[in-house]
Amino acid sequence: MKINHLYLTAAVTGVLFVCGCGVPLESYQPIFDRYYSTTLKLSTSADVLAMVQDPDTEMLSQSDSVVAAWGVKGKKNRTHWFNMVAFDQDQMNAVRKYGFILEEINENWNRPPKPALRLDAAYVMEADVLDAAYANGNEKLIEILKAAEESFKGDARELTFDSKSFRNSTIMVQQAFKSVLYKLGHSPAYAAKLPLYEGLAFDHPTLGDSRIRMVIDGDIVKVKIKCSKRWFTDQPFEEQNDVLFM
Repeated sequence: MKINHLYLTAAVTGVLFVCGCGVPLESYQPIFDRYYSTTLKLSTSADVLAMVQDPDTEMLSQSDSVVAAWGVKGKKNRTHWFNMVAFDQDQMNAVRKYGFILEEINENWNRPPKPALRLDAAYVMEADVLDAAYANGNEKLIEILKAAEESFKGDARELTFDSKSFRNSTIMVQQAFKSVLYKLGHSPAYAAKLPLYEGLAFDHPTLGDSRIRMVIDGDIVKVKIKCSKRWFTDQPFEEQNDVLFM
């Protein structure tokens, strides 16, 4: 099945409710429900297209091998999100998937907004990356993470000409990847923390305190990134269910 470029215009409804506690990040759980509903190597492009978009609040962008549903919310479109899936061009089954939210809320009228980012990503990783000869385990983890970043950039490049807000979402993800890789470039030993439940702590250039965890299950590589202190105020990263059960 060939996916042609498509531009679906849809009304982006609603605004953030501004109050003392703001809108909880959990209110965006449908984004990650759709992420987990896609099974790499099994879900087809038809399967994904049937469930990836909420036509009332999201728009859809497609290329020959990548599809994304994305949306924006808030007075200045400062909350934005997407689901994106890439397919094998021959068999058209899913080989990469992403769920993303950047939410900004005002906790109080006289305080600056506090944004928070979450990315879930999974890849069918190429054998030449997984099975290459590496000097040690840390080098292997770093090279796999680099490959994950490159795959994300390539998938995003297929679609982000569609929308400034969608492009901004992918830029925030790339900033997170680059921040992690910068830290690992200076201190490769920290790569050993990537598979651990507590993950690797790093600083996002605009969101501050952040964590990343990366696990390898056969030829599937899973990455989870959370940026902003808001994620860690009530519960440590390593105790959050979506981190424990990647």
